[in-house]
Amino acid sequence: MNPEFVRNLWLEATPFRLALIAGVLLLVFAALSVSPFGGGAAYVAQLIYWFFTVLWGTRSAALSVVGEIRERTWDSQKLSSIGPVEMVWGKLLGATIHTWFGGLLCLPAVLWPIVRTQGAGAALTQGATMLLLALLAQAVALLSSLVLVRRNTGNWRLDTFLCQVAGIAAAYSFHSLWRSFEILTGSEALDWWGLTFDSTQFHLVSLVLFTAWALAGCWRAMRTELRLINGPFVWLAWLLFLFFYQAGFAAMLPAGLSAMEPQGAALRLMLGALALIGSAYSMVFLEPKDPVRLRWLGEQLRAGRWWRAFAGLDAWMLSYGATLVVGLALALLVATGHQTGMPGLGLAVLAILGFLTRDVAVFVLFGRIAGGKGDFAALAVLAALYLLVPMVLKGGPLAALFLPVPGSLLSPIAAWVQGIAVMVWAIRTMRCVLP
Repeated sequence: MNPEFVRNLWLEATPFRLALIAGVLLLVFAALSVSPFGGGAAYVAQLIYWFFTVLWGTRSAALSVVGEIRERTWDSQKLSSIGPVEMVWGKLLGATIHTWFGGLLCLPAVLWPIVRTQGAGAALTQGATMLLLALLAQAVALLSSLVLVRRNTGNWRLDTFLCQVAGIAAAYSFHSLWRSFEILTGSEALDWWGLTFDSTQFHLVSLVLFTAWALAGCWRAMRTELRLINGPFVWLAWLLFLFFYQAGFAAMLPAGLSAMEPQGAALRLMLGALALIGSAYSMVFLEPKDPVRLRWLGEQLRAGRWWRAFAGLDAWMLSYGATLVVGLALALLVATGHQTGMPGLGLAVLAILGFLTRDVAVFVLFGRIAGGKGDFAALAVLAALYLLVPMVLKGGPLAALFLPVPGSLLSPIAAWVQGIAVMVWAIRTMRCVLP
């Protein structure tokens, strides 16, 4: 059996703790059974389930690594023979075993009314959805803690809280997004890549896929923490999935947009590019921009070892490159005359890519200048460029120097001039390519 799981099982699933959880739940359900509001027992049980598996579970998952660092036992664990897969499952399920114990005790009270009113199939779907949402929340919390450990902030109390918030936000946003879709559309049918799916089944399959990707992210981050080499292919596969998943919803947008020719190709590229842009900005903020690693990449490029350099690219570099490729494909599609539905779209896309290049270079530059606080300094600079400066200019023609303006030739020129200039500045600061 997984030794890390067994260790956490002995630490977290103590007889006293399990008996206390079971006793409290027994008293709660006994009180509800004699209460005049006993009909709300299923609702209360669902609230308790979310408390155990999401609210408490995310904190336990975040503390599974952060707590080891605070107690100075993480270094010895990294030197053990436990692999990344065993370490992830040992931390994720072992550190949260007591929360799962309480949550699973509540699950029958939630599902039994659904079995009586809607049937076993609906209850099975609801149960699987609740289990997967809790697992997604805990996996995101663990993944966030591994990312922050890599950043080495040193503020472990705040980091634990932020990781817990990230896990809760992931589960809540996923659940609320699909609930909003069902309420707004009022339909159980969903159009994805021209195919019609039942929205409930599509929701469940999407939840399975995103939970699997969150677990893959934990495995990849754990490999990094254990000083194992991560290739680029897992992250590239995630970007491809993200692009393909997002682009499939083009047909559900308003008819004036989804009818864009040819066959919505431009709109699908736009939706996919938006997802990739979000990935690029989030990863360039979260990942450390290690100057030693950047110098090493520069040395590999100068020596002509292109494959080694490609295999050593960080996630933010791959996200930026994928966004650049998709954005240029969209601009080319528009420039060749295949897309006439949105005038000025090509120039706006080129401007966005230029500003993205500048922003990524700003993060790299400030990571070198300001060290550990460089990411927040870069955020402050970008907030000034995107918000304060256009407010000062009052949206005049010079605003195209700082914002992507559709149809403006000045906007892409200014964006790429700034992007290349800041990139050269960052490279010279790193001394990784240019002498």
